[in-house]
Amino acid sequence: MQTKPYHHGNLKEEFIERGLEYIDQYGVENLSMRKLAESIGVSSAAPYAHFKNKEAFLDAITEYVNENLICALQDAIQNCTKEQRMLIELGKRYVLFFYENPLYYQFLFSRGTVDLQNYPPFQYYRTVAERTLKILHPKRMTKETVRKKTITMWAIVHGLAQFALMDGVLDKSKLEKEIESLLCAVDV
Repeated sequence: MQTKPYHHGNLKEEFIERGLEYIDQYGVENLSMRKLAESIGVSSAAPYAHFKNKEAFLDAITEYVNENLICALQDAIQNCTKEQRMLIELGKRYVLFFYENPLYYQFLFSRGTVDLQNYPPFQYYRTVAERTLKILHPKRMTKETVRKKTITMWAIVHGLAQFALMDGVLDKSKLEKEIESLLCAVDV
């Protein structure tokens, strides 16, 4: 009698990545943890070693995507030595992150409203933007001006991320260059 080999690797992450594919194909309302486990080749009980229930699984996907996005944003500015480039690099990375991971974008923004003030990637972006704007324009940056500019910049990069996932809007053969050009055209 042949037995299934024990699953090695990061099973939790594999559940999340396969879960995103499953949700994209069948919809969140049709998510079956049993079928997901079957598609990975593990027992139907295996998901519950990592996730309490389906809702906890969906929360884990959200957290996973947010953590990956924040890491990408941090990486984008880690070696940026010019304050003038910080916001451009953050914006480019945000757009490219979702272009490279369209299922992440689809999942995050199709589940309902995102509370922007409590959304971890926005909190990180806002912190960097506020600090950068105050350094670049110390005399003319009131708290309200910084708030407005940060929201405007976020709206632009979020919109560009949506455009990057659509056909016929941005030139995908030179996407990074086009995003940078568009972001540089905006005066913040």
